[in-house]
Amino acid sequence: MKFTIEGSVSDKITVNLPPSKSYAQRALIAASLANGESIISMNRPFPEDIVLMIRALKKMGIKIIGNKVYGQQPKRPQNILNMGGSGTGIRFMTAFSTLATGGYTVLTGNSSLIKRPLGPLTEAINALGGFAITAGEDGRPPVIVKGKKMNGGRAEIRSSESSQYVSALLLVSPKNEDRTEIRWTNKVSEHYVKMTEFVMNHFGVKVYEDENSYFVEPSEYKPSSFVVPLDASSASFFVILGILTGRTVKIPNLKREPIQADLEELIKVLDFLNVKYYFDDPGMQVEGKVPEASLNVDLKNAPDLFPPLSVLGYKVPLEISGISHVRYKESNRLLSMSSELTKLGCFVELKDDKIKILPPNSAPEKVELKGWKDHRVVMSLSILCAAQGIKCVIDGYEAVKKSFPGFFEEMKKNGLKVKLFER
Repeated sequence: MKFTIEGSVSDKITVNLPPSKSYAQRALIAASLANGESIISMNRPFPEDIVLMIRALKKMGIKIIGNKVYGQQPKRPQNILNMGGSGTGIRFMTAFSTLATGGYTVLTGNSSLIKRPLGPLTEAINALGGFAITAGEDGRPPVIVKGKKMNGGRAEIRSSESSQYVSALLLVSPKNEDRTEIRWTNKVSEHYVKMTEFVMNHFGVKVYEDENSYFVEPSEYKPSSFVVPLDASSASFFVILGILTGRTVKIPNLKREPIQADLEELIKVLDFLNVKYYFDDPGMQVEGKVPEASLNVDLKNAPDLFPPLSVLGYKVPLEISGISHVRYKESNRLLSMSSELTKLGCFVELKDDKIKILPPNSAPEKVELKGWKDHRVVMSLSILCAAQGIKCVIDGYEAVKKSFPGFFEEMKKNGLKVKLFER
């Protein structure tokens, strides 16, 4: 569905965030493998990816009622597991399916998901004594997994496409017969693996590591209570909106711990731009300031920040590196963001894993933009058009439910009007 954003941003921006889907998905897997009752507390509304994982776990025999998860032996689902557009979901549930009794599990997704790679994960599962094959081209979904506990041993992930392969294997490794070593070269998004370690630790499983490997001994998850932190990735959109407009942004209850990859990298950008921020009991506050200096940032460990940060190139010269893996998201984000920023008059140059963006010489009065069915692209274009007062018609209103279902409501609370157009 197409939409426009009109009006002026409030003098002070306050935003309420959804729960972190990254932490929620990890906690749901750990709780499902802990024998007993765990409590996973998180605010609503849930992002679509969390809903999809809860639905998939229930289909595999895990009892989930409200915020309570009753961990037990997973079972093969009676039907194909459709993970929608959730890349993390299909990767985590592929590894989880190796533990299911009753035969084979088939997992698939929407038109976007079946374009995303799974080959490195299935290869690692097979190396550890499990059985998983992809039915799509070039190691892509659908994927077929045999319910066969993995032996353990050593597997190597050489891919720089995603850290989710490593996290998926780590989460089920305590259930393997023997000690498991996951060797990981060409590392990207390392903070996300740290988040996996944090959750596993919280549920009683220790992960050991050296420079390039992670080790997990056969062990048992312990039922626990876990509070899912607010999503720092979602915070980035309103922080960037504050920077573009020079507004103060208040984010209640967002804390710096536990670690979130996007928050750490966002803070580095704020420091570089001399934007003041602080954390206190109510949460985080950012004193927005329109940037004046050029910016050079490496997003190897926080690829989800690429779309919102890239819109800063509308105001100042910007170079972003370490982003080869953003090609494998809901869209090829190098292509989608460069295409839409070009429509807005920016000069964009792509080279290997880098992008260079220069502000436009003149701004268009009106432009129609494509959201590429990608939640982060849609939200990034929305904040740019709102901040600059450009009359933009953007396609993809419904995409934001994947990670931030309340995004447009938060925009409305902060002085903006969102007008929908039927197709």
